[in-house]
Amino acid sequence: MASSNSYVAEFPSDCAVQERVKNFIARFYATSDDPSKNEEWVGYFSPDAVVIIGDKSAKGTENIRRLRQGMWEQVETRRHKPEKVFPASFGATDGSEAIAAEYMLHGSLDMVTKNGERQAVSWAGRAVLEEDDGKLKYKLYQVYLHRRVL
Repeated sequence: MASSNSYVAEFPSDCAVQERVKNFIARFYATSDDPSKNEEWVGYFSPDAVVIIGDKSAKGTENIRRLRQGMWEQVETRRHKPEKVFPASFGATDGSEAIAAEYMLHGSLDMVTKNGERQAVSWAGRAVLEEDDGKLKYKLYQVYLHRRVL
């Protein structure tokens, strides 16, 4: 697995973003590219989180775990390159639970399937982070994909 520094995306220079959010995102993509880290990857999500990646979706820990396992069935290696993150703040004003962060992002993914096919994937996504016992967790993680066979 590459160091998490190689997973650091660019953030706007005119918008303060907490370092822990930046670090969370970098660690998440480093973990995403390691097939031995399924449980650690699942741990990035709250128990009732919704994950949508392309045409696949899951809600809740067990379904997210199955989704993650399926992500590696046909894939030998993958390497995410998050490029830019566009953060926003939509904190609750009615006294209900506020989210920690929400952002849109885009990047690329280089992948090799188990049959040796190389693919380049452009992706964009939306993510909502919340606090869970003092830790950041995804409440929503949605990714749109565009695949190309090389």
